[in-house]
Amino acid sequence: MKYSYPRLIQISNECELHIKRLNSAYNKMQVYMPLSADSFLQLNDDEIEHIDQYLFRFAKLQDAIGQRLFKSMLEYLGEVIIGKSFIDIFNKLEQLNIIENYNTWMKLRIVRNELAHEYDNDPEENASEINKIYSMKDNLESYYFDVKKYLEKM
Repeated sequence: MKYSYPRLIQISNECELHIKRLNSAYNKMQVYMPLSADSFLQLNDDEIEHIDQYLFRFAKLQDAIGQRLFKSMLEYLGEVIIGKSFIDIFNKLEQLNIIENYNTWMKLRIVRNELAHEYDNDPEENASEINKIYSMKDNLESYYFDVKKYLEKM
């Protein structure tokens, strides 16, 4: 199925909403970041909600970019993606100079997955993983902004 430009705009708008909410939580977290095991244990309910919101929006943004935006961008450009693996899709976007750095994308996935499995179990590990994912916001957003920049040049 070929995605239309309106579909690409719809996915872009979804990403923009996730970025807006991600940044809101990020800004609220600044007062207690970076975390230590002790400070993690001292978080109040509002601070935990900010972290939860941040983690949720980080995951949603990553899914929207990786599962929908990348694919729809290639389909919009007339590329066939049926049967292509994620790495093939990513490589094609790199070849077209739309995005770059597969290793950074994989680091984002690994940190997100580690946190999903460890959250609330070990305060030291949780603090470390939250600090990592908190520090990677700009990396994640850059994939979206690179696609957006390419579209604006078209």
